[in-house]
Amino acid sequence: MSVTAQDMRTTKPRRLGRGLSSLIGDAAGHEPVQVSVNEHTEQTAAPEASPGSPAGLRMVDVGAVVPSPYQPRREMEPAALAGLAASIKRSGVMQPVIVREVGGRYELVAGERRWRAAMSAGLDRVPALVRTLSDGESAEWALVENLQREDLNPIERAAALRSLAERLAISHAEVADRVGLERPTVANLIRLLDLEGELQAMVVGGLLSGGHARALLAAPAGATRMKLAERCARESWSVRRLESEARALVSPAGAAPHSPRAVSGERAALEKQLSEHLGTKVVVRTDRTGKRGTILIDFFDLDQFEGVMTRLGFTMA
Repeated sequence: MSVTAQDMRTTKPRRLGRGLSSLIGDAAGHEPVQVSVNEHTEQTAAPEASPGSPAGLRMVDVGAVVPSPYQPRREMEPAALAGLAASIKRSGVMQPVIVREVGGRYELVAGERRWRAAMSAGLDRVPALVRTLSDGESAEWALVENLQREDLNPIERAAALRSLAERLAISHAEVADRVGLERPTVANLIRLLDLEGELQAMVVGGLLSGGHARALLAAPAGATRMKLAERCARESWSVRRLESEARALVSPAGAAPHSPRAVSGERAALEKQLSEHLGTKVVVRTDRTGKRGTILIDFFDLDQFEGVMTRLGFTMA
């Protein structure tokens, strides 16, 4: 069968962001696989599932499963894990984990919380979908599962997205397409890793939100930014207040201070519209007269720069 140029143009790459169900076959639609604490078997090998079960579904020993090196979640809430273990003790494992065979063992791809909770509940085996995946695919699946559950903090999301880009050697635009996010969203998240380690810890700990973290990127790095973040957390500033304070720290000499009162509603609305149009952060600064000023357009990598230029209608000669 021949493949025409038109076929190549119309064939779109796989997007994991549309759902893991499209990648695990019929597994998403099968009946719950209940494995109770009291279930035992005389078989030493992990058997295949019964006829009619999804292809690749097996019962595997919990001790034969190892964590994924690509797991984006850095911490698991003990209380939530205990609650899941209690649910498994009561009702069994309702959804299989996803694994791949590596060196005679089963490396987790998705479902680490279920696996850990199953061990805590005292299960000997868990239902698992065994898939043949490369390192890159395994990293991609692990990230997408967690993104879809929306239980990663902004720093974990940022680290996972950057890891995916580096492992697969792809651009932010390609990462965005694979996980079902907009390119500016991916770029803005990855930029959070430019913050000092102490500030990242404040975000992970819930002292600062992702919006606060993005606002801090506009402030000078180092001690100045640290003091600003600490004051923000201590006084419970809004994101808009922090944005204004951060801009004030980098205002040119002679420019009007960018305090909350100085930033007019009209200018804020204009900045928002420009940011949405260009797909990146835009800041408008004016002098005391309000008649002269500067428009600052952020870009975080060459892909985003090209996107901004395209939206501006600019083409290199």
